[in-house]
Amino acid sequence: MASIEAEYEQFEASEAAALDYLLQADILQTKDIEQAESLRDSTRKSVLITLNQIGVLKDHDLAKAYSKVTGLPVMTADAPIPDALPEELNPEFLRDTQSVLLSTSGPLAAVNPLDKRMLAGIEFAIGHVPSIIIAEAGDWSRLFSRIYPGNALDISSGEEDTALAIEIADHDRDAPIVRQVASWLSEAADTGASDVHFETRRSEFEVFYRVDGVLRSVSRSPKSGAAAVIARIKVIADLDLGERNRAQDGRATIVVRGRRLDIRVSIIPTIDGESAVIRLLDRPNKLLTLEGLGFTGDIAEALESICEKRHGMFVVAGPTGSGKTTTLYSCLEQLKHRGLKILSVEDPVEYHFEHVSQVQISDKSGRTFAGALRSFLRHDPDVIMVGEIRDPETAQVAVQAALSGHLVFATLHAIDASRIRTRLEDMGVEPFKLEACLVGSMAQRLVRILCPNCRQPSPLTEQERSLFERHNVPLPEHTYSAEGCAECRHEGYLGRTALAEFAYGATAPEASRTLIRQALQLTASGQTSSAEVASLIEP
Repeated sequence: MASIEAEYEQFEASEAAALDYLLQADILQTKDIEQAESLRDSTRKSVLITLNQIGVLKDHDLAKAYSKVTGLPVMTADAPIPDALPEELNPEFLRDTQSVLLSTSGPLAAVNPLDKRMLAGIEFAIGHVPSIIIAEAGDWSRLFSRIYPGNALDISSGEEDTALAIEIADHDRDAPIVRQVASWLSEAADTGASDVHFETRRSEFEVFYRVDGVLRSVSRSPKSGAAAVIARIKVIADLDLGERNRAQDGRATIVVRGRRLDIRVSIIPTIDGESAVIRLLDRPNKLLTLEGLGFTGDIAEALESICEKRHGMFVVAGPTGSGKTTTLYSCLEQLKHRGLKILSVEDPVEYHFEHVSQVQISDKSGRTFAGALRSFLRHDPDVIMVGEIRDPETAQVAVQAALSGHLVFATLHAIDASRIRTRLEDMGVEPFKLEACLVGSMAQRLVRILCPNCRQPSPLTEQERSLFERHNVPLPEHTYSAEGCAECRHEGYLGRTALAEFAYGATAPEASRTLIRQALQLTASGQTSSAEVASLIEP
């Protein structure tokens, strides 16, 4: 019986030789290897396997390198399923080592033929070392899933999902990690998710989609697969694979079923490992029209009137995720064909516009909102968009731009439109300057719309009756509550609409146009629920 040492030594090769071959063939670069080496403690895999799992090294190139240095053949993609296999073989072990026996006595198909632990385990289980053939990772994954359907890879998505990966991965699409990340992004885009969260916990790894502002868990798996998934996300966003102790931000463009998506990536280190969030920014079409945003007719007319102005400042307020930036983008879209020089400073740039010169602030480069605005004033602009007024300096320069003959669009964190002026004054802007430059202000929120297919009528409560009467909203016979069905993925809600209050000039909006009254009107008409609008209503 041949020993595992003798079987291993006969290869007269090593991982180093395979890496050298890939370097000489210009398939890999030195920096790729260095980055993979930095991940070995997390992945507990060889450098070559790590490179493959994070999508840097294609399945075909990995198999070719192993074949080159070992002289072993590569398994064909249509390898038959064996009739029977030794019961001593543990599917979990085979899954972890990416190997599988093709018959009772062999051969053994392995992604990494140099894996000593795999060879020792196989010898222990069946009493001998079988002949070995090399399997491409994707082929092995599909074969393993067919032989052991109850033990399919948590990070492999099978043949149906492979087509999705081809559409959204520009390279390296055969690796299991690549296919799974591609599958998550594709599914998230199909469900209308705004963000995909990858959370590393103490003992597990969980993936969430944020749909209509609410997080929904879609996948839970052992923590052992987290490092490779996070590494793949870093590759997509061109981030530093070796950096795991500080936050990183990046962006990229992917294609999902023919639809281009801009994505923003944020990665932070936690006590349990790195976590990532990918924001999906669907390139806008009809949703960037004012009507497409769901505003009522008079609000849309007010926004159109702002877009007609030649100078002044218009500010949109609301909490994070309330659609402020999207509203400003819709205004910029209105100005597309008017022969205007439009500049924007954002953090980060969420959508790309052909007719807008967009600048992204950068702490590393010292590029700030205020600094960019000062540069803009020397760049002969007609329209300026400020992604967010965060500090007194930015507020002062934005007001200066509006007073010097430019139309300025900006966002601000404030509870309602009546507080916008107060917030700007708190930042040091003199009241008389606001009177002169503020042409309009608007506060907005997004509320979820009840699924019309499953909403359920509910008796009017005394609290609801009191609210309707207090805000002069006609009493409905009943309200509706969320139920959940297949149409809305059992959430009870399907889509969101905008609520907005608008003020011309520096004055506060009238009570009849408050966010609360609009929310109650939507509740009375059955478009949303009392539970959904509760956060807007002060006790």
